Amino acid sequence: MRANTGLRERFSLTAAFLLMGFSFSITQAVMARELLTSFAGNEMSIGLVLGAWLLLEAIGSGLVGRAIARRGMGAAGYALLQCLFALMLVPVLGAAYSVRQWWAGTPVQVLGLPATLVAAFLLLAPLGLVDGAMFAAACRVDSAYRQAARAAGRVYVAEAVGGIAGGLAFTFLFIPRLHASQTALILAALNLASALSLATLRPLHARHPLPRAKVLVPGLLLACTLVALLSPAGDALHRQFAAWQWRGYELAFYANSVYGNVAAIRQGQQFTFFANGAPILTSPVPDVALVEEIVHLPMLFVREPKKALVLNGGLGGVIHELLKYPLEQVDYAELDPLLIEAVRRRPTPLTEAELNDPRVRVAQVDGRLLVRQLAGMRNPPRYDLIVLNLPYPTTLQMNRFYTVEFLEMARQLLADGGVFVFPAPGSLSYLSPAMRDMHNGFQATLSAVFPHIRAIPDDVTYWLASSSEALESTVVETLTTRWRERGIPSQLMTEFHIQLKLSEQRRSWFAESLTQGETGVVNRDLQPAGLRQGLALWNEVFSPELTPVFRLLSRLSLRTLVLPLLAVLVAGVAAMWARPRRRAAAIPIAVAATGFGGMTADLLIIFAFQVYHGYVYHSIALLISAFMAGLSLGGWVATRTADSTRGSRQWFLAVEAALVVFWLGLPVALKTLYHARGLPATFVEPALFALNALAGFLVGAQFPLANRLYPGAHSDATRAAGMLYAADLAGAFAASLLVSGIFLPSFGIAQTCLFVAMLKVMSGVLAAAFLRGKENGA
Repeated sequence: MRANTGLRERFSLTAAFLLMGFSFSITQAVMARELLTSFAGNEMSIGLVLGAWLLLEAIGSGLVGRAIARRGMGAAGYALLQCLFALMLVPVLGAAYSVRQWWAGTPVQVLGLPATLVAAFLLLAPLGLVDGAMFAAACRVDSAYRQAARAAGRVYVAEAVGGIAGGLAFTFLFIPRLHASQTALILAALNLASALSLATLRPLHARHPLPRAKVLVPGLLLACTLVALLSPAGDALHRQFAAWQWRGYELAFYANSVYGNVAAIRQGQQFTFFANGAPILTSPVPDVALVEEIVHLPMLFVREPKKALVLNGGLGGVIHELLKYPLEQVDYAELDPLLIEAVRRRPTPLTEAELNDPRVRVAQVDGRLLVRQLAGMRNPPRYDLIVLNLPYPTTLQMNRFYTVEFLEMARQLLADGGVFVFPAPGSLSYLSPAMRDMHNGFQATLSAVFPHIRAIPDDVTYWLASSSEALESTVVETLTTRWRERGIPSQLMTEFHIQLKLSEQRRSWFAESLTQGETGVVNRDLQPAGLRQGLALWNEVFSPELTPVFRLLSRLSLRTLVLPLLAVLVAGVAAMWARPRRRAAAIPIAVAATGFGGMTADLLIIFAFQVYHGYVYHSIALLISAFMAGLSLGGWVATRTADSTRGSRQWFLAVEAALVVFWLGLPVALKTLYHARGLPATFVEPALFALNALAGFLVGAQFPLANRLYPGAHSDATRAAGMLYAADLAGAFAASLLVSGIFLPSFGIAQTCLFVAMLKVMSGVLAAAFLRGKENGA
C-alpha cells in the first residue's frame, strides 16, 4: 500500500472492484434468463449465449485493455466505464425481451443456432465489451494507488468475492422479489454511486481542483435512476418489456421464478401457457390427439387401473383424461410452482376440474427427484400407469428422464402389469437420420431395463414399456373389446382409431425404418448419449445447414483427438524452440486451458448434482458460489504466497501438476459418489461442494501467478492482466460451447475429464519449457 493512499481511496477502490463482480454476476444471469426465454433455448443455444458473453469479455479485456494501457486511464476513466455500463443495462435488457420479435417477426418463432449466435453476440456486445474492459481498467487503477505487482491478483480476488455475493443475492433476494427491469435499475444505481465516489478521488500528486463535469454527470444520472427505481416507472418498464416480448398477443400472465419464466397468452377464450418461451399446455381446448392418446393407448394394456403418476405436463388435458377412469389416486409432479399458480390465476373449466379433484395430489418438485424418493421408500407406491410428458431431450436437465438409471427407478414403481409411456417426434412417411438415431437410442435404453417394449408410431410416436408380456402379446381385438366395455367418453378414440394406431403394418414399417439407422446407444446418467441424439434432431429441424457439421462433431471420440493434440504439442514446442520470442505464449495458453477446465468442472459437477439429487435451483446456486469461493481463496493465497519470481515459477508449475491430478481424480470421485447408493445426502452434497470449491481454488491460484510471470507484467500490469484475463475467458468460452452439447454427450464424464487432463499436460509441458528457458536465460 502506498503511503499517500488514504482510507477513503482504499474503500472506494475495494468497493468498486467488489461491485464489478457483483454486477457482472447478476447481469450475466439476468441476460441469460431473458435470452433463453426469447430463444426457447436448448443445451447448444445455452452454450452460445454464455459463449457470446465470455467471448465479448475476452475481446474487451484483451483489445480494449491495451487501449486503456496506452491512454493511462485512472480512477475517473474507470468511473466512466461504470457510467457506460449503467446507461446500457436497461436498453440492452429491453432488446433482450424483444429479440425474437425483431429477428424472426413473431414471438413464437424458434431461432436456429446461427441466428441465436449472431443475435446474442450483437445484443450483448455493448455490455460484454465494457465488462471485459473494466477488469483491465481496474488493474490499472489499483496499480496506481497500491503495489503494482499484486494489482491483478487483488482485482481478480475482489471480482470473485463480488461474484459470490451477486450470485447469492440474485438467487435468494432478487428473483423472488424483483422484476428484471428493477434489478437492472438497482445495478445501474450502484454503479453510478460507485462512479460518483471514484470521480471525486483526486489523482495522486494532483494539485488542481476536480472538473465539475466529472461529478455532475454521474450525480445527475444517479438521481434519474433512483427516481425511476423508487417510482411506479420501474413496474411500468417491466410491463412494457413483457408486452414487447409478446407483441401481437394478449398477455394474460407473466412472471419469473427461480426455475424460469412462465407466460400465458389469450386468444379468445383459449389460453396457451409457455415455460421459458416454449408452449407447454393449452386450455380449455387442449391438444386432443396428444392428451387422449398418451393416456388411453397405454391404458388399453392395463386391466384394472387404480393409481397413476404423471411427471410434468399433466395440466391441460392429461389429468382430465386419467380422471375418466375409476382411479383411486393420481400423483402429479411439476417442478415450477409458478406454473400451477399461473393456471390457478387463469382458470378454465378444464384446469379447475383437474386441480380440484380430491384424487389428484400435486407435488411441486423435480419429477426425477420424486421418483427417486418414492423408489427409495421401504414400501414404495405402485402405479398402473406412469406418464412422462416432456419434450425429447435437448438439455442435460431433460435428458435425466430418459436414462437407464431413471427408468430402473421408474420400473420399481410400476405395479404388476403397469405401463410406462412417453411421447416423441415421429412420422409415418419418412424417418430422417437424426430421428432414426434418436428412436434407436430410445429402443436400446428401454430394452436395457424393461423386458417388453412397444412403439406406437405416428407424427407423435409413443414408447411403451412394461414388465408384463401383455404389452407385446395382447392382440388388437382384445384391446378394442376392452375399450368398448369401459365406455370411456372421448373425442378421438374409437375402435377404428385403435386398430389404425396399433396396426401391424405400421409397426413393421417403423421397425424396418429403424434398422436403416445407426445401432442404438444406451443413454446413461454419466454418458448422456440421448442428449446428442436429441440435439442432432433439433439441429436437423431448426438449423438444417449445420446438420453435416453437427453429425461430424457428435461422432468425435477421445481417440480421434489424441493424435491432433500430440501434433499441436510437438508443433508448439518446436515453435518455441525456433523463435524464443514466442515462448511467452506458453503462459496465456496455460491460462486458457485452465479457464477451459474451470468452466468444464463447474458444468460437470452441476450436472452430477442434478443426476444425484434432481433439479434444486437453490443448491445449484450454492454450487456455483462454492466454485467462486474457491476461486477467490486460491487467488488470495497465490497473491500472498509467492513474492519472488522464482517462487512464482515453482508455484505455477505446482498448480499445473495439481490440475492434472485433479482431472484424473475427478471422474473417479464422481463415479464413486454416484455408485455409493448407501451414502447419505448429508455426505454426498458436501462432497460435491468441496469438489467444485477445489476446482475453483486451483483455477483462482493460477491467475495471479501467471500475471507475475508474463513478460512485461512489471512494467505494464494493465496490458498483461488484460491479455491473461482474455485468455482465461477464451478458454471458458470454448468450454461453454463444446462441453455440454458435444463432449459430454459423446465422451461421457470420464473421457471428458481425461480430455481436460490432456490439455493441462500439454499446457504444463509448454509452460515448463518456457520457464526453464527463462530461468536459464536469467
